Amino acid sequence: MFDQLIPVLPSTAEAPEGRLRIGGVDCGELAAAYGTPLIAYDQAHIEAAARAWLDAFADHPAGATVVYASKAFAAVGMLRLLGELGLGADVSSLGELEAARRAGIDPARIVLHGNNKSRTELAAAVDLRVGLVVVDAASELDLLEELCAAEGAVQPILVRINPDIVVETHQYINTAHAGSKFGVPAVEAATLLERAAASPWLEPRGVHVHLGSQLLDTAPWGRVLGWLAGWALELRERTGIEVHTLDVGGGLGIAYTEDQAPPTPADVARVVRDTLDREWVARGLRLPHLVVEPGRSIVGQAAVTLYRVGVVKDAGDIRYVAVDGGMSDNPRPTLYGAEYRALLAERCHEPASGPWWIAGVHCESGDVLVEDAPLPTPVRGELLAIAATGAYAASMASTYNLVPRCAAVLVGDGTHRPLLRGERLEELFARDVDGG
Repeated sequence: MFDQLIPVLPSTAEAPEGRLRIGGVDCGELAAAYGTPLIAYDQAHIEAAARAWLDAFADHPAGATVVYASKAFAAVGMLRLLGELGLGADVSSLGELEAARRAGIDPARIVLHGNNKSRTELAAAVDLRVGLVVVDAASELDLLEELCAAEGAVQPILVRINPDIVVETHQYINTAHAGSKFGVPAVEAATLLERAAASPWLEPRGVHVHLGSQLLDTAPWGRVLGWLAGWALELRERTGIEVHTLDVGGGLGIAYTEDQAPPTPADVARVVRDTLDREWVARGLRLPHLVVEPGRSIVGQAAVTLYRVGVVKDAGDIRYVAVDGGMSDNPRPTLYGAEYRALLAERCHEPASGPWWIAGVHCESGDVLVEDAPLPTPVRGELLAIAATGAYAASMASTYNLVPRCAAVLVGDGTHRPLLRGERLEELFARDVDGG
């Protein structure tokens, strides 16, 4: 079973004597040290994935900035690690902005997103002097200008443009189609850039576009950049404004199942460069500085979540194995129907006894993490690992049913250190007025 799942496991994963190891550490040791559920991140995998993005765009003639999409997993320790490697941070809330600040990310390498930024968030970004604010609406431009004038600061901006392009992904993570809550139509994007150019407090740098998440094909990048070339030429001819910075977003997918083969960062960079050469340079447009925002592709496959097996039972034609977590530590299967692969962490090489549904502890019939997972017959108390849980698990975690949120740990070279400690029972009542 282990060999079949190598495509979805962290790069250092191994299973000597059938026991899963990550970063040179036995997963049983991790579970004993931190409890379960536990999200274990492979540091070597993360570093290699981050460097792959940096290397892919290193030779772009106009320069490129790689910013980590912190919504994937925004622990301060993770942001610090990536910042030390040379990445900036893409943030979309006051909390994510504060995490980037605490991690020591250079403010010039911070990009603030969000479709409904508050006055507080924009004021904090201006005060910190972030590198870019991505404007998502006309009223937001007005508010940002007001705040900059009060602060006496000039804020570089991008406008998020909606190209009305549909890509093949789940409808909830498709962000560039007409009707999306993100961005503005092409005509309005040009108008906002003109308005920014007329302001002494705003510096229009260009545009941002993001097509969606979990993309498994490079073609959408070529398609949108080709479309943007015509738009950028029209913008320059009509207004004299050039696109100096082009943020192509993120969205590169990972392998959640062994049959998925996502492109590499180098593949994405090649399509971006080729399209810019073919569509932009051919039109006499200057090459823009690029910003790229990977998240899932850096941390997603880098982690496994470890659980303890509880109840094992039959329910009609379905055999259930229940674990001590579920939709509170990983809501993606419930939200998106996301698929995962699993194995018993201390019996990795045993053949499957048949398909098992891995169920969580929550009072929801939909709290099922994996359907039809081929496993040996599970035994109460043993460890079960679910692969590729590094993105949008901890960051989307909840305390549903008043279940404490789980710990996360960084593992490498035979050592481990906590990124997030497990939530204590008493902390669940810190906000409860009558709970103290």
